[in-house]
Amino acid sequence: MEYPTSSRHGAVPAAPYSMRPPSPPSIVIPAPILSYANEHIKVVPDYEKVDPASLSANDLKIITQNHKEQLAQDSALNWTYENRRVAQPILDFLYLGPSSIARDREWLRKEGITMLLAARDSQMAVMHLMAPKKVAQELGIQLEYIDVSGYNELIRAFPTAIRKINDHMLNVFREQRITNAQMQVGDGKMAIPNDKFRRGKVLVFCETGNDRSAGVVVAYLMSIFGLTMIEACQFVHFKRFCVSLTDDLRFVMKSYEDLLSAQRTVHWHELENRPTQTNENVAPSSVHKHKRGIEAIVDGDEEMGGDDESIRLDYDRFLDRQRFVPFVDMADEDMAEESN
Repeated sequence: MEYPTSSRHGAVPAAPYSMRPPSPPSIVIPAPILSYANEHIKVVPDYEKVDPASLSANDLKIITQNHKEQLAQDSALNWTYENRRVAQPILDFLYLGPSSIARDREWLRKEGITMLLAARDSQMAVMHLMAPKKVAQELGIQLEYIDVSGYNELIRAFPTAIRKINDHMLNVFREQRITNAQMQVGDGKMAIPNDKFRRGKVLVFCETGNDRSAGVVVAYLMSIFGLTMIEACQFVHFKRFCVSLTDDLRFVMKSYEDLLSAQRTVHWHELENRPTQTNENVAPSSVHKHKRGIEAIVDGDEEMGGDDESIRLDYDRFLDRQRFVPFVDMADEDMAEESN
């Protein structure tokens, strides 16, 4: 019987192992639970699920046309390979597709696209690739870019991409508003007759339409519609069956979901607890928070049912503690030494 070759320490591995750190568990995107195959997934915009520091209630009404519901049916039922070469409307104003469709003048005209948003690798930006400037100028379409070198940079690019989409939708609407003093028109109401109104439409694309651009669209659904990462992925997959969300991209989107949830909770809390005399134009995030002192900490422990002994032991940590300054200005130190 042959034994494995021993190491210099006289030990042999009991099982195969790898020198790299262990990988985190995969994020599984399950199929949505539906009563029958042709059932739709329905999402409805709700301002309570939106970060109030990033979007107002009236702006949300403009972008979503007064909280119009969005439907998605499983595209796998009638999907063909050629469908990956065109773009699909994920929302009634947001399309997802490959870079080739961004150069299809006939399709852009037919769908009424008003902005192109390219999610591309930074190296492509250096080489001026995936930049349909000529088509955009010819058709009068706004062209924007989200350039990242990897998935880790996407989490910082998501807010920029979402803001670009929202700003474009709002600008297209406001440029067509009726400026008539006799008409009392609010920001959230249609100010132009339907036969003349031209709504903004955005095409988000990358090389294949299945990778970075799909991540941007998922992030948009999480931010504006308040969907979870899994719900947003299911909705996008129902619309464009060929999207390929790798584990690395899913981890980034999950981290962004946690970040959105934290920001949304903090800003709604600040908004609800804002003093009545505070200027309403001040953003909720500008409300100043003070750190709790030892008295507040002890009072909180008593309210939570802490016993006297545990409170006394905890209070002892703060006795005879000298004032601590984490950073010292060297100029002040030199002046102090010279005075001595």
